[in-house]
Amino acid sequence: MSKIINSKTKEFIETLKESTEVQAYTAAVKAFKGDNTAKTLLKEVQEARQTLAIFRQGGFDGLAEQEKKVRDLQSQMSKNKAIQDLIKAQDNLQSLVGNLADEISQGINFPFTQPQRGGCCG
Repeated sequence: MSKIINSKTKEFIETLKESTEVQAYTAAVKAFKGDNTAKTLLKEVQEARQTLAIFRQGGFDGLAEQEKKVRDLQSQMSKNKAIQDLIKAQDNLQSLVGNLADEISQGINFPFTQPQRGGCCG
């Protein structure tokens, strides 16, 4: 029985690779990786958020300026096509995979996945 399940799983994976969601995600990753401006901007946003968290925890001077920097970078990021396409494709793929996992859980009447908590990222 295990060989049959493994074989069907491989078939399922191949089918999933052909889905619109996986293809869109693959294309978005490729476009993002080829866009140095997008990569630099995303890195700057991540670094600015980390610095902001440190400022908040430590009560350092410059908190307001760092908050403004993060807002400005996030605004730039919201206008960057490569980043927005990647975020959208990732969200769509994550939704598809989550729905599939839910269907498997319901189909076998066993909690295949853990219930999702609130979002992690801001």
